[in-house]
Amino acid sequence: MGRGPSKNKAGKKKRTKDPNAPKRAMSAFFWFCNDERSKVRDLNPKWTVGDVAKELAKKWAAVTSAQKSKYEALAAKDKARYEKESTAYKNKKSKAVAADDDDDDDDE
Repeated sequence: MGRGPSKNKAGKKKRTKDPNAPKRAMSAFFWFCNDERSKVRDLNPKWTVGDVAKELAKKWAAVTSAQKSKYEALAAKDKARYEKESTAYKNKKSKAVAADDDDDDDDE
């Protein structure tokens, strides 16, 4: 038996994600996690992913504002990258749609 198009819990069709779309910008917390995750895992190799995440959250809460500024700078730089890539992606996508519309006009 076929199940038909995939739907979410509300019964609406899921939107497929464009693989060419730019990756979202990471927050300061995620930059911090990238630096600290391996250290936490090395100290606690039997911990689950959830346990590691909880420990990272505790560590983030204890980080001084001077230490956080490093990660906030990385996040700001990544946000600028995302905005630049997103604008370029949207412009490219709108040009492609306009070109498709022009092609449709030729058929008439």
